[in-house]
Amino acid sequence: IYNTGTLTVVGPGKLELSATNNRAWNAYSSVISNNPGGNLVVKGGVVIEHLGGTAMAYGIDNLTNGKGTVAVTTIEDATVKSPYRAIRQFLNGTEARNELYVKAGAVIETTGNKAIWMQSPNANANSGKLVVEAGAQLKNNVYVDAPAAMDIEISVAKSALVNGAAIDIELPAGYMLVEENGVWAVIEATSVSNAAELESALK
Repeated sequence: IYNTGTLTVVGPGKLELSATNNRAWNAYSSVISNNPGGNLVVKGGVVIEHLGGTAMAYGIDNLTNGKGTVAVTTIEDATVKSPYRAIRQFLNGTEARNELYVKAGAVIETTGNKAIWMQSPNANANSGKLVVEAGAQLKNNVYVDAPAAMDIEISVAKSALVNGAAIDIELPAGYMLVEENGVWAVIEATSVSNAAELESALK
């Protein structure tokens, strides 16, 4: 499914895809591509599953390509699965916005890699926002490949990281990942004013 407008997928039921032409890392396949201009909502117990068949397989690909584009995906009370990465946020634009909201009841899982991948392919990548609420379940890691110039917002409920899942993030100098009140977030290190606050933030 190739979405550039407003699309709501409501369950119960299942959308699944198997790739039949594997060109290794030269091509990818996704069940739903939420492209620039797309506003995607998946809810109501539906299952979105990529069954594999290609090296790069996504359940949902949330894409911002080009200047000033916007793509927003919301998952609530639904499941997204893939053997590679269940959801990708591809931040490949300037003055653009890429947002992913994973709400209570959502299950995001993969059998072999990352549950969610926020990918910033170059130094000019656009801003990104990832919000995972309590009551959701991430059954593998969140991987954030952050741009050199930070312009991302991350809020991941600690309780949503299940089955040993964690946040795997590459941050430029001056930023840090901290957990406070049960929520993981990225902050500027300069916002921590003294050694005691720094020690508390790193706990």
